[in-house]
Amino acid sequence: MRRRAFLASAGIAALAGCSSGNDDGDGSDGTATPTATSTGTGTPNFELRGAEIPEARALNVPTAIAVAVQNTGTGAGTFTSTLERRVDDGEWETAANIEMPLEAGETGEWHSPRFAPRYLATLHFRLAAFDETWSMEIAPKRLDFGLYYAAPTGLYLNVLGGSFESEYPAPSNETDTTANETLTPTTAPDGETWAIMRVDVRNRLEEPQTTPAADEFVLTVDGEPRPQHQEVTDDPYEGGELAGRTVTRGDLVYSVPAGTQARDITITWESSLPDGDVKAIWTK
Repeated sequence: MRRRAFLASAGIAALAGCSSGNDDGDGSDGTATPTATSTGTGTPNFELRGAEIPEARALNVPTAIAVAVQNTGTGAGTFTSTLERRVDDGEWETAANIEMPLEAGETGEWHSPRFAPRYLATLHFRLAAFDETWSMEIAPKRLDFGLYYAAPTGLYLNVLGGSFESEYPAPSNETDTTANETLTPTTAPDGETWAIMRVDVRNRLEEPQTTPAADEFVLTVDGEPRPQHQEVTDDPYEGGELAGRTVTRGDLVYSVPAGTQARDITITWESSLPDGDVKAIWTK
């Protein structure tokens, strides 16, 4: 059995954004009979042999899909079908138009260009010729401390890591040379310690952007949210307007149970943007 791979035809650009469930569809409901165009003697007949569509992908992770079709007829022909896409419960829309010339007995594999979903959603795909559907769940982006999450807005967010302190600011940081004042270290509550996390936010665009507020970063220990104490640090992270092509850094301070280790901590940032929801999770 011969196999050939076919690249995407015009129209696949609809896959690339995967950013909104509000796009208008074309109303197509597909057909159970593949379109077969004979190119010689004999009669072509097409059967779906399989599909490679991941069940889940994280935000911003490049992926692709593929379908395999075999000509089980007695003559050469061209298989044609639309590949449709739906975001969550939205309308079906045409994502690609597939055409594969196949000899009798030949199996063709169609591959989409790679695309990177930017918003949380469930993507549904339907091969109209066979009325077959598949789904792909777009999950939050999970990162190690020190790695950036690229938000669709053009901001790069990074929880760099941190330290545990019984009192803060630490003695080496007690003098604020800018204000020429002595800062009094604050002792963590009984049975707890301070988790000092460093955040880096970058605006890669030319125009100013609003950065997330400090309380949008939620720290959990074994799944339990912990209170934030920005009043403890002399260098707090503060959200607000950030000029184009600039960076802001600062501390996020939380009280956590004594004995907490880095591997016990998770920091989550999530937001509802105009085109969809996003979520990033940092762990060690």
